[in-house]
Amino acid sequence: MEDKKPRMRLLKAIVNGDILLLLRADRLFPYIIWFCILGWLSIWMSYKAEQTMTQVERNRRELETLKIHHAQKTCEYVGMDRISTIEQLLIENKSEVRVPEKPASLIK
Repeated sequence: MEDKKPRMRLLKAIVNGDILLLLRADRLFPYIIWFCILGWLSIWMSYKAEQTMTQVERNRRELETLKIHHAQKTCEYVGMDRISTIEQLLIENKSEVRVPEKPASLIK
C-alpha cells in the first residue's frame, strides 16, 4: 500500500496542475521565463527572415521584368536612331520638317 501512495500523489498533482510545485520547479521559474522569451525571439526572427526572403524573391522577379522592358526600349531607341526611320515617322505624323537635302551653309 505504501508503494501506491507516491504514485497517487503524483497523479493527483498532475490532475490538479501542481506538478511543477511538486517537482520544486518554482526555483527554476526565472530560467523557464528566460527560455520562453528566447524561444519566442527565435520564432519571431525566423518569421522575419522568411518575410525578407519572400520580399527579395519578389524584387528579383520584378527586376527581371524591368531588365526585359529596358532591353526592349533600348532596341526601339536604337531603331529610331536611323535617318530612314526618322523620315518615315515625320511623314506619318504629317510634319513639315524634312531632312535637309543639302548641307547647311556657314553664317558669319
